Amino acid sequence: MEILSEIKRRGVWLLLLSWCCFSCSDDGYLNVIPAESTALISIDVADAASASKGVNANVLKSLFRVSDVADCGIDLSAKVFLFESVDGTLGIVARVKSERKLDDWLNKLAAKGLCKPTQERRDLHFTVMRQSWLVGYSDDALLVMGPAVSMAQSELMRQMMRYLKADEGIVGTPLFERLETLSSPVAMVSQAQALPQQLIAPFTLGAPADADASQVFIAAEMHADKGCVVMEGETFSFDEKINAALQQSQNIYRPLTEEYLRLIPAQSLFTMAMNADGRQLLPLMRQSREFRALLTGVGVKIDIDKFVEQVDGDLVLTIPAYDEENMQMEWAAKLRDDRTPLDADSEQQLEKTSLTTPAQALPENVIAQMAGSHMSVLLHLSSVSGEKQEIVNAFSALLKPLFGEVEYVVYRRR
Repeated sequence: MEILSEIKRRGVWLLLLSWCCFSCSDDGYLNVIPAESTALISIDVADAASASKGVNANVLKSLFRVSDVADCGIDLSAKVFLFESVDGTLGIVARVKSERKLDDWLNKLAAKGLCKPTQERRDLHFTVMRQSWLVGYSDDALLVMGPAVSMAQSELMRQMMRYLKADEGIVGTPLFERLETLSSPVAMVSQAQALPQQLIAPFTLGAPADADASQVFIAAEMHADKGCVVMEGETFSFDEKINAALQQSQNIYRPLTEEYLRLIPAQSLFTMAMNADGRQLLPLMRQSREFRALLTGVGVKIDIDKFVEQVDGDLVLTIPAYDEENMQMEWAAKLRDDRTPLDADSEQQLEKTSLTTPAQALPENVIAQMAGSHMSVLLHLSSVSGEKQEIVNAFSALLKPLFGEVEYVVYRRR
């Protein structure tokens, strides 16, 4: 009886161990995502494909360019992840259900000239899609990275080999654990530093003067609204001191109204809007290196400190277009009734750069998404240029199968 009991006891432990190993192996594909990723987006494909959530119903087919998702070898019952590596390269990670079917699918695409024939490297398989996207996969993970020019693809392939062979990755990191707390089918956690340069400044408002943009994070849930991707979230930091300062700063903001949002031209590259008492807002702007750099970059010619002190209500700052030689900022603000006039030059420049009724205003749904938030940031995707343009273009291409044609991205602070 004792021997039988021991056999049963060991059998139970073996079953538990087998179950644990099986459970862990299901998520083994996540180890491919590098732990040092600066941004991470999770996509619950099955949930996101629901038309009731405002997402393109053909997401499975369009995202992976297959006519029958059941035969592509990719397990779309598991979440798909998008990440940005420390060098700014974009990546997509999905779980593989059948390596053989994945081989067959890519071979069919190669026969149609849609990708290069697959090649084997250290038990891994690789191909190139659309000239600049490398596809690598093992028996449990698919990794797509790019964009990369031809000369850089060999080095990127070596980097992908390291990721595909890694025993540990993003799982267990603070960034991944924060992402797991978000319930939306499409959710994001990102360093402020990973964003296009024009977008960094508003997210660092409230951080201590010695904080770096890599220490400030944005956590947001995402959904679509007629050509607009809406990101609703908050800024935070894993550093306790920085996080406390960021959370404390939120108390100064009040809900935005629509009045000045209607003055934003539809084609403006970047807009930040908030409602606050300027005397409380000014210290936050002064201590933000990124905000000071933004003002320097646009060549502000007014006494910005005195101007912000006069604000009591909505404040809209917009950059119409990216022009390295002559980048401008335009304004609209509710000023105090008892405000003190600025110096003559500043008053003249303020009048010159004040927003007026535009020839084409923002779409009504974009205005509605910004109004009521405590701070809002707007990006017009097709107006982005400079060092992040290629990344933004690639990001837009990845968003399209999820959300359809995307023209604007709106961030709403909760």
